[in-house]
Amino acid sequence: MKPANQPFGRHIVWRLPVAYVESDLGGKLTFVNEAACTMQGQAVEELVGRDIWEFLPHDEVAGSQEEFAKALRCGEDPAVIRRPIFGRSGHFRNYELHRRLMRDDDGRIVGICMALFDVSEAEHAHWEASQAKNWLECVVHAIPKAVMVTDALGFVRYVNPVAEELTCRKEPEMTGRQVEKCLPILRTHCAMQAPLSFRMALHEPWSGLVDIGNAENETLTVHLSASPILDKESGHTSGVVILFERVESPCGTAG
Repeated sequence: MKPANQPFGRHIVWRLPVAYVESDLGGKLTFVNEAACTMQGQAVEELVGRDIWEFLPHDEVAGSQEEFAKALRCGEDPAVIRRPIFGRSGHFRNYELHRRLMRDDDGRIVGICMALFDVSEAEHAHWEASQAKNWLECVVHAIPKAVMVTDALGFVRYVNPVAEELTCRKEPEMTGRQVEKCLPILRTHCAMQAPLSFRMALHEPWSGLVDIGNAENETLTVHLSASPILDKESGHTSGVVILFERVESPCGTAG
C-alpha cells in the first residue's frame, strides 16, 4: 500500500525501480519504498518497525550488527557490501548494499539508508565463467605438448607447464609480452613452406618444423602448429593457439 501524506520527494523515492529502505539508530525500518515491498512480497505496514537483521542468515547477524554500530560510532558512510537477503521467493538472494548515514538538520546521525541491487544472476554467471575458465586451464595444463595462447595482437595470454619447460621461461615472464619475444623462430626447415609469422596464423593454420631459441640460448627443433582462434558467435579471430613439441632434427640429431 502506498504511504499517504508524504512529501513530493518521498513519492519519487517510493517509485524508484530499486529497493530502498531507511532504518533508525536501533536498526528498525522506518521507511521502505515500493520496490522493497515487491522484493519482500509484503506491504509497508508489515515491514516498517521490523529489524533489518530479520532478513539476514543467522550466522551473519552478529557481524552485520557490529558493522552497523561501528559506522554509527565513526560517523562515516559504510562501504558497499554484498549480503544474502531473504525475500518473497522463500530463498536468500544476493544483494549489493549501497549505504549512507542519515543526518538531521543539526548534523546528528539519525539512521542509515540503503539502496539494494539484486546481483544474484550476475554472481552466478561470474561463478559459472570462473568454473569454466578453471576447467579449461586444467585441460590445457594436462596437454603433453607445449601450449601457448595469444590474443589477436600477438600478446601472450596463457602458457602451460610444457611451454615453460621448453622455452625456459616462467608464465609471468611471458604473459603480456609479444609472442615473438617469448618464442623466437630462428629457422623454418621446409624450403617449400613460407616462414612462420604468428600474424599470418591469424588467417590460416600453419604447421611445420622450426628451430626456436629458448632463454638459455639453446636452439631446439620443434614441430609447431599455429591456428587462429575464432569466436563461435561473431566469427572474428580473437587470437592464436600454438602447440609445439621437441623432435629429432632433420639431420637425425636431437634439436
